[in-house]
Amino acid sequence: MNCGKSGVKFRMSRRGKKKRRQSKICTCGIIVCVLLLAGMVFYKSVDLREKRNELRVQAAEIEAQIADAEAEYQELEAREEYMQTKKYVEDVARNQLGLVYPDEIVIRPEE
Repeated sequence: MNCGKSGVKFRMSRRGKKKRRQSKICTCGIIVCVLLLAGMVFYKSVDLREKRNELRVQAAEIEAQIADAEAEYQELEAREEYMQTKKYVEDVARNQLGLVYPDEIVIRPEE
């Protein structure tokens, strides 16, 4: 091998060739490790995306359940208010107990 312009020649020693070979092996090893790491990161990112989508679907279902529960709560609140009125007492007395006002005439069909 020529070294520079001076024309001095020297040979690479066995130790130099061995270091160069070890350097190439280490470089290849590092490249393989980096590629494996990149593959694992890519696989995990795909897995996390799928999990995120599943959680979004679950969140939408839970929000729908919450909306249903709130609607049911509103209905129960309205019913509770109705049950505290005089109209509710009259309805129960007429329908379940068969009571009527004294000035009313009840006509029932024959069975």
